[in-house]
This record gives sequence, C-alpha cells and structure tokens, in this order.
Amino acid sequence: MPMSKSYDYKDFRIEILYEDNDIAILNKPPGLLTHKKNEFDNSPSLQESLKSQFTINDDEKFKEGIVHRLDRDTSGIIIITKNLISKKKFKEMFKRRNIKKNYLAFTYGVLNQNQVEINKNISRNKIQRTKFQVSDDLGKQATTKVSNIQTFHGSISLLNCEIITGRTHQIRVHLLNLGLPIIGDKDYKINKEVKFRLSNMTDVQRNFILLFPRQALHSHKIEFDHPILEKHIKITCDLPEDMRGLNKNLQ
Repeated sequence: MPMSKSYDYKDFRIEILYEDNDIAILNKPPGLLTHKKNEFDNSPSLQESLKSQFTINDDEKFKEGIVHRLDRDTSGIIIITKNLISKKKFKEMFKRRNIKKNYLAFTYGVLNQNQVEINKNISRNKIQRTKFQVSDDLGKQATTKVSNIQTFHGSISLLNCEIITGRTHQIRVHLLNLGLPIIGDKDYKINKEVKFRLSNMTDVQRNFILLFPRQALHSHKIEFDHPILEKHIKITCDLPEDMRGLNKNLQ
C-alpha cells in the first residue's frame, strides 16, 4: 500500500488512506462534521473540504460525495463516493450490510465476558431530540458486536466494536446500555460510576481521563468487496494523537 497522502482544510488535516476513480477512503479528524445540515450551517465539514481535493459528480445537496457519516467528535475511516454510480452501489452495500466496520472505544467499566453481541433497538429520545436510547419496541433494530482488547486498572477498557447496522450514535448508546459509557462522551454518561471507577488511579491519570475532550471513539477498520473494481479492500487507520495519549496515560 503506498504511503497515505493528506490535505489541509481550515484547522484540520485530512488523510487520504485510499483512492481510485470512484471512491476515496479518508481519515476524518475529531471535531469535524461529516456534512452540514442546511445552507445556514457555517460549521466546517468534511464534505466542504472535498471540493478542493476531488472531482465529485453528485447532485445530493450538502451531501455531495457523502454516503455514510461519523459523529462530529468521532474520528477515523469514512468512505467518499466520487460519482452517482459508486454512490448508488455503496448505499446499497450499506443497506445490505456488505461493509464490515470496526471501531475502537475507551470506556469506563469492564466487559464481563470476552465478547458480547448487543441486539437492541435504538430510538430518538422523546425529550432531547438530538439524543438516542435503547428501546424494546420503538425505533430501528441495531446490532453491535463488542470484544475486549485490553483492561486497565481493573476499571477501564479498550474495546473493539463491530457495527452490523449503522444507526445514529449506535455504539455510544449500546455501550451505555451495557454500563460501559465511552470516556469523554458528554451526551451518554453515568456520572456516579465514573468516580468509583477511577478510584485506584493516580491523580494525573484520573485528571487526564476526566478532561478528555471528546468521546474516545475511532473508526478503525473497514472491509468490503469493491463493487466496481471487483477487488477486496481492507483499510485500517491507527488511533489519532489524542487517543494514543489516552492509551499511554492508562498504561
């Protein structure tokens, strides 16, 4: 695999992990929206950055080139489609769940087994409309496979999360439901458990974790059969600097 290239957009550096005539696979930095909601949204977005870098033939307003999304504060792998044919094919692949996606998450708490599969519907919160929750009968079916990579101090975990469905905030909501909120997540947290779980650490470690500025969630690996080139693509993307710092702090 050739060395990845990168380009600058506003205060962000965006890495190109893979590129051909139909798609590009990028490493989205944390803090960057995938796309804006409407013409009045002036936030920097990954979609906006594409204009200077790629030729994209797509007429879906505000989503030119965008076929799936990552939350603003989630970093890592995202696929960009350069034309309507590739967009249609990739939308279909996402729908049929033919794209394997793995994320890395640092969480409070420990998985009580090495591996678990969560099958719980996710629905919009009735009061806070920007938040989601698990539900027995409402919302959309969602499946996440979670496996343990490493445990720190008996109370913090590094987890590998494979999402079979791609619902909004899926990993964050499913992990919270397991009692394993993601470090730094301001929307999905369990306050009373946090202090208890950090009790056996140094002050430096504890402060580093408590002040971590975003959810420690990273889109780490993607794998699929390219629908146009008919070749198998597998891309991994290392932890970004802030999560590497978190990992080092926990050792």
